Amino acid sequence: MSAEQSSATEGIDGKLPFSKKLKLWWEGYELKPVAKTIEVEEEAPPENEGPPTVKGWAVSRQRSVVTLFGDGMTRCIPDAVKTRLTTPMGLNKTMSVAEIGSGLGGFAHWVVDQHEAYVDAYETDHDLYEASREMTKMAGLTRYVKYIHCDFEDFQPKLKSANVAYSSEALFCVKNKQDCFNQIHAMMKPEGQFMMSDYMLDGASLDDPALKEWMANEPIPPQLIDVQQIRKMLTTAGFEVSIAEDTTDEYKANVLKAFSEYAQQTSRGAKSGHLHDWVLKEGELWTSRVKAMEAGVLKVFRIYARVPREII
Repeated sequence: MSAEQSSATEGIDGKLPFSKKLKLWWEGYELKPVAKTIEVEEEAPPENEGPPTVKGWAVSRQRSVVTLFGDGMTRCIPDAVKTRLTTPMGLNKTMSVAEIGSGLGGFAHWVVDQHEAYVDAYETDHDLYEASREMTKMAGLTRYVKYIHCDFEDFQPKLKSANVAYSSEALFCVKNKQDCFNQIHAMMKPEGQFMMSDYMLDGASLDDPALKEWMANEPIPPQLIDVQQIRKMLTTAGFEVSIAEDTTDEYKANVLKAFSEYAQQTSRGAKSGHLHDWVLKEGELWTSRVKAMEAGVLKVFRIYARVPREII
């Protein structure tokens, strides 16, 4: 390690930008002293899968994100964040629940475990849809979670099928957001509730160089709009919006923690393996996102909306 790199890693917890911390980690420098490391027994690479990529959801990419973010998770949504997304809606086992963008099913499994609720899980990616169905079968939860392959650009959920719906980082690439929100409203039962967390703008211009750089690195082109436009679209769809909270700082901290914990729990020997190469590629994607957040052009907002009580 050079003198410059050594100096950079001192006080890494508080003095460096988040994206720099993540970059130092994936170049091989520990973020914190590691008291103990463990060997990770890695599955053999699938045949003919090709080099690491975030274009699509190859089996090895699925393994890498689960290693980083937890069983069934394709995004960084720790249990504490799941709780904050669902608690305001008062989930219980009498409710019908819909997840918009279910990934590998980890969030849906958590809802079943915590609330014994039944979940309709909507997912656009066919590979994730198939994998999540298999994982749910292995977990013995097929009675509780129903997966539905769909297209959010032409979303056609079952009408009045959900008491509550939630979505986390699943709609920022949807171009026709107004129609998608209209359909989410149509799927809600009377006084239904919708909670979403997603990437949004907050006064930034789409022409900002930092934003353009981030968008160029995304595997699917983002269709980003301002948080105030999101609020207006939800209102137009028929919702009453009561919460729009900027959670960007918490989001960044959770991403750093996920990568830091992976670094601490994995020996250097295991880091040179096939799975680690995919984790590094995933790290590039997440560092690009965080860099845009640190530039102040990309934000993460949590928005709560509900169907108003009908006046008879």
